Amino acid sequence: MCGFSGFTNPSSEKTAEFILKNMMAPIKHRGPDAESIFINDKIALGHYRLSIIDIDGGHQPRIDNEGKSYLVFNGEIYGYKKHAKLLQSYKINLKDQSDTEVLFQSLMHLGVEKTLEMIDGMYAFVFYEGKNDTLWLVRDPMGEKPLYYSSFANNIYFSSEASGIAASDIHKPKNINKDALLQYLHLDYIPGNKSLLEGVQKVLPGQFIKISKNEIKKINYCSFNQNEAKSTTLKEATESIDFLLEKSIKERLIADVPVGIFLSGGIDSSLIAYYAKKFHSNIASFTIKMKNDTYDESNYAKLVSEKLGIQNNIAEFNNNEITKSLEIIEKKMDEPLGDPSILPTFLLSKFAKQSVKVALSGDGADELFCGYSPFQSANYLKILSLIPQNFGHMITSFMERIPSQDHYMSYHFLIKHISRGFGWPSHQQVFRWMSPFSDNNISKLLNKEFTSEYSAKNMWNEILPKEKYNKSNSIDELSTIFRELYLPNDILTKVDRASMYNGLEVRSPFLSKEIINFSLNLPNKYKFNNGKTKFLLRHLSKTKLPKIITKRKKHGFAIPLAKMMRGPLKEKIEDTLLASNNMANEFFDRKNIEKTLKDHEKGIDNRKPIWAIYMLYKATESLSKY
Repeated sequence: MCGFSGFTNPSSEKTAEFILKNMMAPIKHRGPDAESIFINDKIALGHYRLSIIDIDGGHQPRIDNEGKSYLVFNGEIYGYKKHAKLLQSYKINLKDQSDTEVLFQSLMHLGVEKTLEMIDGMYAFVFYEGKNDTLWLVRDPMGEKPLYYSSFANNIYFSSEASGIAASDIHKPKNINKDALLQYLHLDYIPGNKSLLEGVQKVLPGQFIKISKNEIKKINYCSFNQNEAKSTTLKEATESIDFLLEKSIKERLIADVPVGIFLSGGIDSSLIAYYAKKFHSNIASFTIKMKNDTYDESNYAKLVSEKLGIQNNIAEFNNNEITKSLEIIEKKMDEPLGDPSILPTFLLSKFAKQSVKVALSGDGADELFCGYSPFQSANYLKILSLIPQNFGHMITSFMERIPSQDHYMSYHFLIKHISRGFGWPSHQQVFRWMSPFSDNNISKLLNKEFTSEYSAKNMWNEILPKEKYNKSNSIDELSTIFRELYLPNDILTKVDRASMYNGLEVRSPFLSKEIINFSLNLPNKYKFNNGKTKFLLRHLSKTKLPKIITKRKKHGFAIPLAKMMRGPLKEKIEDTLLASNNMANEFFDRKNIEKTLKDHEKGIDNRKPIWAIYMLYKATESLSKY
C-alpha cells in the first residue's frame, strides 16, 4: 500500500526534482515507511511506501534499465504467489518475493492487458513501457485505489490524490469544476472521472488509459455485466459463497505484518471474522463504541467476538476526539466527501493502527447482495414515481421547517428525504432520498448567478441517465447504481482516505473478482427475499454466528452529527462557512447559509446540507494552499 506522483518528459533533472518533491509532499501520509524518486528524460516518478509484503524487498519505483520500463504501484495483488510460479515456469527471474515484482515482471513479459486479465486485487499503477514508448494508467475493477491525472503541454501528470497534481502548479489559476461541484451537492461525492479542480480527472474503476505518440486511449478493461441469473438451489448458492468467501479471506490475510478485522457486529464483518479466525487463531478485531445508543453497535460486536473466541478491542471516543480527527481529515481532504462516517472510520483506523498494519473490512457486501434498507422499497419505487411532484415538494418543504430529534434514521428524517423522490423516475428515487439537498434548498443556497446555469432535472438526468440505469427489474436497477456510483465514489473513497491518513491498509474480501461475478449471476431471490436484505449471507451465517446477528437490520456507521453541530462543531463550522476568502464563496448565497445555520441551531435538522457545504469549503481550502 503506497502513494505515488509523477509526470512525463521532464525538461531537466533539477527542475523535475523540484516539481516532483512538491507533488509528493501532500501524499506523504500514504507511505510512512520509505520514500524514493527516479528521474530520466522520459519520466519522473516519486513513491511513498507502506511496507506490507516482503519488507526488505518490494521497493519502488521499479526500474528495468535494459528494457527502459518503469512502474509505480499502490495496492495489493492477491494470490500473487501463484502468478510468481507461472512467471518462473517461463524462466523469468524474480528479484524479490513481493507482489510488486510479480506485477512488474508480468507487465513487461506478458503485457498490460494479459496481466489485467490474470490478476485480482486492489490497485492503481502507472507503467511506462519502454519498448514502445507507452504510458499506462490503470485502476482496479471496483475503484478501491485512487488515481488522478492531468494533461498539460503534451505532458501527463499523475498522482494518488488530486492534491499531488495541484501541487505541481500546472493549473494557474486554480478553478473549481462547476459540473463537479453541482454533482457533489446532489450526491455528497463527485462521481465519474471529474474532480473538484478543473483540468484534473480520475481514472475510472476498471479502466486503463494508454498514452502513446500523444494519443490518449481510454479502455474499460473490466466492466462487470449483470448477466441472466443461472438456475441454482439455495444449498448450491450457499456452498458457493461459503467457498468463495473463505478463499478470498485466506488470500487477503497474507502479509508480513500483523492483520486484524474491523468488527461492527453486522453480518458482513462478522462473517469475515468467522473465516479469519479459521486461518489466524489469534487474530484481533477492532470496534468503536458510541455514547448515543441509537448509533452504537459495540454490544453486537462483543457478542460475535465472544462466540468466535476473538479478542475484540473496543474504543470509545468522546466529542473532543471526534473534533480532533476532523481537524486532521479536513487539512488533507482534497476531494469533497459529504459522508460524515469518514470520522468514525478514521478513528477506527487510528485505533487499529496501534496494533496492526492491515485490517479486513466488509465493504462491498451491501452493494453485491442487496444489503441497504432502500432495497426493501424497491417494489414501490415505480408507484412513488406516480405521486405528483408538487405533493412531494409540499411534504419535503414542511418537514424541512420543523424541528426533529437527533436519532439514527428517525421518522422525521425518513419522511423528509423519501418525499423528495415523489414523482421522479424510479431509478432516481433512492439517490434523491440520499442527497444532502432537496431541489428546493439547493436552489436557495446557490447564488442567483450560478442558479441561472443550473437545472435540477437536467443534473439528475446527467448523473443517472435513463438509458443506462432505468431497468425493468427494480432490484437490478438499485444494485447497479449502488455498485457503480455509490461504492467507488463514497464508500471506497472514504475507507481509502480514512485508513491511509493513519498509515493503515484496509482490504475488502467481498470485492474479489470471483465474488463479484458470482453475485452478478445470482438470482435476485437469493439477495432480497420476502423483505429480507442479504438473504444468502443471512442464510450462510445461521450456522456460524449468533442468531441475533443473522436477523439484524442494516445499521450505518454514523455519529450524532446534528447534535455536535449545535455543540463542539458549531463555532468551527460557522467560521468556515461565513469566511470571505474561500474559493467556493462565489457559488453560494451567504444570507441563506446564515439562515440554514440559525435554523439548525433552533432544532431544524440541517445537518446534511451544512456538512456537505462545510466539507466542500475544506476541500477547496486544501487545494488552494498548493
